[in-house]
Amino acid sequence: MYKPVKTYAVILVSTLLLGQSFGYGAYAAPALSAPKLTAAAAFTLDRLGSVALKSKVSVKLTDIDIFAQPSGNILTYTLRYNNDSGSSVALIDYFSRITTSGGTVVQGKPVTSDSSIKRIPAHSSQSITYYANIGKAAKVDGVKVSIFGWDFSSTDYQKRLGVFTVPDKYSTVVPKGQSQKIMMNGLPVMAKAESLQKIQMNGKTYLKAGISLVNQGAKALSDPGYKAYLKSSGGSVFALSLTDDSSNFKVQPQEKKTIYYLTEMPSYMKTDNMQLQWALEDEVLKVNLPVKSFHLPAVTVLDSTVPNYAVKKLMIAGNAVETQLKGATMYAENGSAKWSLQFRFKNLGNKPVTLPAYEFAVKTAEGYSIPVDAKALANLALKPLDEKIIDLGADVPLKLNQGSLQLQMSEPPAQDKIIFPAARYAIPYSRENSSVPGVETLFENSHGTFAVKLSSYQRVPWEDGDQITAKVAIRNASSRTVQMPSLKALIKTEMNDLSGSAKMLGQNGPVSLAPNETAEMYVLANVPYSLGVDQLRIILQETIGDEAKPFLALNAHSLSSKINTAPAGSTYHIQTAGKKAEIRERKSTVYGESNSNLIYTELEMTSEEARQSKPVRLVAFYKTHDNQYYEATVSQSSNIVSPKGKNLITVWSKLPLSVDTSKLVLYLGAGIEEGKLAEAEGTITGYVDAFGLSLSPSGKPPVSNLKNVDLFPYSLSINKAESTLNEGEDVVETLIRYTLTKNGDFETGTYEHKIVLEFIDPLDQSTEITLTPGTDWTIGNNKSYNTTLKNSLYQKLAGGNIRVNLYDEFQGRRMLLGTEYYPIQYIKTETKDNETKER
Repeated sequence: MYKPVKTYAVILVSTLLLGQSFGYGAYAAPALSAPKLTAAAAFTLDRLGSVALKSKVSVKLTDIDIFAQPSGNILTYTLRYNNDSGSSVALIDYFSRITTSGGTVVQGKPVTSDSSIKRIPAHSSQSITYYANIGKAAKVDGVKVSIFGWDFSSTDYQKRLGVFTVPDKYSTVVPKGQSQKIMMNGLPVMAKAESLQKIQMNGKTYLKAGISLVNQGAKALSDPGYKAYLKSSGGSVFALSLTDDSSNFKVQPQEKKTIYYLTEMPSYMKTDNMQLQWALEDEVLKVNLPVKSFHLPAVTVLDSTVPNYAVKKLMIAGNAVETQLKGATMYAENGSAKWSLQFRFKNLGNKPVTLPAYEFAVKTAEGYSIPVDAKALANLALKPLDEKIIDLGADVPLKLNQGSLQLQMSEPPAQDKIIFPAARYAIPYSRENSSVPGVETLFENSHGTFAVKLSSYQRVPWEDGDQITAKVAIRNASSRTVQMPSLKALIKTEMNDLSGSAKMLGQNGPVSLAPNETAEMYVLANVPYSLGVDQLRIILQETIGDEAKPFLALNAHSLSSKINTAPAGSTYHIQTAGKKAEIRERKSTVYGESNSNLIYTELEMTSEEARQSKPVRLVAFYKTHDNQYYEATVSQSSNIVSPKGKNLITVWSKLPLSVDTSKLVLYLGAGIEEGKLAEAEGTITGYVDAFGLSLSPSGKPPVSNLKNVDLFPYSLSINKAESTLNEGEDVVETLIRYTLTKNGDFETGTYEHKIVLEFIDPLDQSTEITLTPGTDWTIGNNKSYNTTLKNSLYQKLAGGNIRVNLYDEFQGRRMLLGTEYYPIQYIKTETKDNETKER
């Protein structure tokens, strides 16, 4: 067919010139094999370099792959032509052949989509994919791609211009956990094999493979129509189908989406080292062309049961949705166990999602499938971060094992579609409602429909044991106002009835609740500190005269006490209703003695109520770093404070010398008495809303003068001390002039500090005087206080100094605040007589 001789003479000349300008050295060595690689280096086809076709024209092998099929395996390879010359290049002048590792030689032909490309324009590049049927050859390693040009000076009119040799052990399969950039519908896409899941149902085995796509292009990526196949390590191939929620997918620019494929396979088939391969059918050639293959991750069993109360994430319409069986209760009636199940969905994605019409069924250990009423799921839509809890109901015969039930959730049925369970959830066996802290559970009784939740749970020290406190919120979930009756509480742990010490706070009579209004109450009980509490059962009973009947039962599992603790130096906001306040540590210090320490803390509490109110009466414990608790004494004012009004509260406790006082936490709570918050004079029987303040105990070194001494809320200044000694007398008269002020911004309890003045005379003799600020020492400026020191030895003195030590005394313990020396004025008898005569 190639008869025009003159045309091929030109080609021949071009080929001769090509031999002199070969891009990789002398033409005598045209075959290009892979360079040596270190063990850590990953081989890429780019390392094979390029083959020169003629001056400024070259070609590179950029991709090679293989697709196995019964009629002969199809090998594809992509050549990228680079034309840096000033004229176009006709591709008819060049062709390529494949040589398999077994020696089979086949000429490559362009795939249909590239068959119309005949020339490479000047200063441009172009990729063309070729295919060849290589029979039973199944590997690309060792394959040679030879590049030829026409040469009419040779016997067969052709010349081999170069060879690309694919090295041994080269793999076209993307390794596990790695992404591969491919072109899909002309868009760059990063693809990665994410998961392989095994599903067993009704005696059949299914595999579900997930591939993530990241669209790096500038427009939306539509489903390119790839065929997908699952290949086992033994060479078996299974056709894959997109799952219903992945069919006709779209991936927006910069979006990441995971699509899923499904196939049925024999149960005996090994699932290790499986591959997923994409292929695209060339409709003209009637062959499947390989696109890319991926090593799949290790298989996980999808139909394994989700444990009690555990969370399971599902992908729904490209959104991550959190699912959880939150609660399960049952009661027996006429030979049937009537189950009520609470199921939670939460949309973790960034766009709304409408849940599929999932079908639910209860699976029994005996092999029965019990239908579940899931009407509440119909057309359920979730906004981003939206969370919904639906109620499911099922009647299970009592003769079946109620302790090993599972809730199965399956995709909605569709024609010609494999239906398999999305997940199975263990149903916890309980005859009462189970509650997770912070999550509501619906219940209904003769009073109406309510939503109950365990708002918080705390375990705190109390007397010689512990006290557990459950804060329960009951919300009117109906559309009308309901009347809640008077309630009392019973409280039990796994094996212990604590009802004898049970107390309630916040609900002592009938309460009317408007729609969506909430009543909060505290249930308290005392427990030995050595008793572990992992499960709590709270029973609220409706009281009618001397009778009581159940109002609701609430079970809480896997309890964890939560005590919020503020860092040292920060503030904490008390949220107790009607007592809201900000509290902070003003100072903490340690009063020491030979056999123990006394830790002392001053707290500043500022009201955050909008009206005047009485401050919360605090209960306090000091907690050490090794979880020892020391009950503390609290002194505070019971006076009403205005908004933003302040209270000074003092707290103290005696500690062994072995306690590290630098790592203390002060536990505080709102005291209660007889079902209400404690007042000033009542006996405290417990506390609620406990919190912690991390302390930073510190002490100030004694000052060298007494001009400014902090006795908060008092401030003392000894302006002057005058001491006189008359010649021959045994008395030193001392007059102290001072200023004492008090900060009036704070309400305070009883001020239990004393001022101790220690006078040390020139003979090193000590005299002490104990004074109370505000009484013994009055408040005011330039006040005076007289004292007399007497000693017969003073008759021999002729002057000297009086040293004054000022101590803060609290609970019989002292702390030196400062020291100052004052001179003694010595008056001789002669001088005194002259002064008398002058008068």
